[in-house]
Amino acid sequence: MLAPQVRPSPRVLVVEDDGAIADAVAYALRRDGMGAQVAPTLDEARRTLPAVDAVVLDLGLPDGSGFSLIREAQALAEVPRVVVLTSRDEEVDCVAALEAGADDYVSKPFSPRALVARVRATLRRGARPGGMAGAAAASGQAPPAAGVTVDVERHRAGYAGRILELTRIEFELLRVLCETPGRVRTRTQLVERVWGNAYALTERTVDSHFKGLRRKLEEAGAPATTIETVRGVGFRLGEGAA
Repeated sequence: MLAPQVRPSPRVLVVEDDGAIADAVAYALRRDGMGAQVAPTLDEARRTLPAVDAVVLDLGLPDGSGFSLIREAQALAEVPRVVVLTSRDEEVDCVAALEAGADDYVSKPFSPRALVARVRATLRRGARPGGMAGAAAASGQAPPAAGVTVDVERHRAGYAGRILELTRIEFELLRVLCETPGRVRTRTQLVERVWGNAYALTERTVDSHFKGLRRKLEEAGAPATTIETVRGVGFRLGEGAA
């Protein structure tokens, strides 16, 4: 009889220079069954970053900005999930963090239990669905539409031959829309497909990711109608936008 497989505990890096906050977050993560390491500086965080599954990241650190660590995480072969923990609650900072590649953000003051739930949710990415999406994933390609190409295997997207430099979330949102050009995807459907059905996100968070995606498409020469907003419903990829 085969012994049951034991899944390793998720490894979480807490990048926070306030010792009391870092210890509280690490304690809450460990209580929830996750492994937690603390790095009070960017320099220490960089040494551990390639070996973790998720990062709880303060943006204001003594040796630099947390934004640089978000960008470095995007370049790794295995990109960790990033939850920004910050006292900067202005919308511009939150949007900037999401556009840089963060998965979510939590403003200080915060509930450790709520933060742990956010971290856990970022790690619950469901398997790729079957059917049309499954066939696309198996072939390494998502169906091209509106001049957009998505190479799932190489995690590369483009418009009219130009490579798009997308964050992981932007890439996944574009991939989902490319599966059914012209069909509206609700925000709830997009959250379930990209973040997982255990994830509770505000509309502003989803819209912020689309803002960054649209900007990059337009910079590559795509028309503004490539991704259309259906008011009160969701988003779709325009079939005739090319």
